Amino acid sequence: MTLFFRAASALALAGLLGACATGSGSTAVTGTLVEPVVLTPEQQAILDRREAREETLLQQVLTPDTAAELALLHNPLVAGGLETLEMLYVDRLLMAHTVSPDFNGGRPRSTMDTRIERPISVNVMSWLYGPALDSSFTPEERLARIVAADEIGALLFAARRAWVSAVSARQTQRYYEDVVLALEAGRDIVESMRSVGNATELEALRAQTLHADAVAHLTTVQVAAAVERERLIQVLGLWGPDAERVQLPERFPDLPRTSVTPDGIEARAVAQRFDVEAGRSAGEPGEAAVNARADVRTAWLAYRGAYDLAMHAREALVPLAERTSAEQLKLYNGMIIGVLDLVADAAQRINAVNAALDAERDFWLAEIELQRAMAGVGISAVAPQPGVPSGFQPGASYHVH
Repeated sequence: MTLFFRAASALALAGLLGACATGSGSTAVTGTLVEPVVLTPEQQAILDRREAREETLLQQVLTPDTAAELALLHNPLVAGGLETLEMLYVDRLLMAHTVSPDFNGGRPRSTMDTRIERPISVNVMSWLYGPALDSSFTPEERLARIVAADEIGALLFAARRAWVSAVSARQTQRYYEDVVLALEAGRDIVESMRSVGNATELEALRAQTLHADAVAHLTTVQVAAAVERERLIQVLGLWGPDAERVQLPERFPDLPRTSVTPDGIEARAVAQRFDVEAGRSAGEPGEAAVNARADVRTAWLAYRGAYDLAMHAREALVPLAERTSAEQLKLYNGMIIGVLDLVADAAQRINAVNAALDAERDFWLAEIELQRAMAGVGISAVAPQPGVPSGFQPGASYHVH
C-alpha cells in the first residue's frame, strides 16, 4: 500500500473515530492546519487490519464481491453513514465477513441461494439493522438512520453494477481491437486483389468502409471503457496511485448453467428485506410487504428474461453467424460469391457478437438487481423528508475529494 493511501486511510479513520482519541490528540481544524490525532491501540489495530485487507484486494483481480468489499472499506461516504448510526468504533472487516452477534433475524446460511443472497450484503445489513431501527429515537432521527443504513447497503450493489459496466466495456474494447486488426488485413487483401484486377473498385471501397467504421467504433468503446473504469474507481472511493492498481478481468465468467427459480423468493424477501423491517418499525408492515413482493417479482422477471436472451445469443446467434461465415467462405473459394458478400457477412458477424456481449452484460446487471431486491436496499423504506440529509445515491454522479 502506498504511503499516500495509508495517510488517507488514517485521516479517514481519525475523522470517524476522533471522539475516542486521547485528549490532547483530538482532531482540530484551524484555518488550513489539522492537528494530529493519536489513535488508541484498538483503533490502530482496526486501521492496520483494514489497510492490510485493502492492500490484498488491490493485488487481486477484482470480482463483484471484492469490489463491494473494497467500497465498504474505503469509500469515505460510508464513514458519514456510520457516524449517523453512531457506529463510530465498528470494524468494517467484521461487517463484511461476519454476522452481527446482536442480529436475531434472517435465515440459516444453509437455506440461502448465494447467487441472489450475497453473504457480504447479508453480513453488512445484519450490523445495520439494530442501529437503524432503534425505536428509542425520535421519528426524524430514525428516518435519518434508516436512510444512512439504506445508502450503505446500496453502495455494495452500486459497486457491483460499476464492476459489471467496467468489465463489459473492457471486454467490448478488446473485441473491437481484434476486429480492427482482422478488417485491416481484409482491406489490404482486397486492395491487392483490386490492383491486379481480381476485385472491383466498389469491393475495395466497401472493405475500406467496414474497416473505417470499426476504427471509429473502437475509439468510442475505448472512451467508454476508460469512463466506466473511472466510475468504478469513484464508487470504490479510490484516488491517486492506488486507483491505477485496480485490476479487472478480461471477460465475464461463463453464464450459469441454470437460472434462479422464483420458488419462495417472495416469502424469503419479506422475511429478510431491510425495507420491510423498516416498515414494521414504522407501523406499516402491510404496505412494505406488498411493495417488497412486487419489487422482487419485477426483478426476477427482468432477470429471467435477461438470462434467456444471453443464453440464446451465446448458443444460437453467435454459432449461426460463425456457421454462416464458414459457408460463405466455401462459396467464395468455389467462385460462387464475390468479395462483397464476404464483407457483408463480416458486418453481420460483428453485429451478432455485439448483441451477445450486450446480452451478457444485461444479464449480470439483472442478477445484481435481483440481489438488491432480495436485500431491500437502494429504495429507502421511508421517503426522505425535507431537511433530512441524504448521502450516497447509487444512481447519481458524485465526486470523492
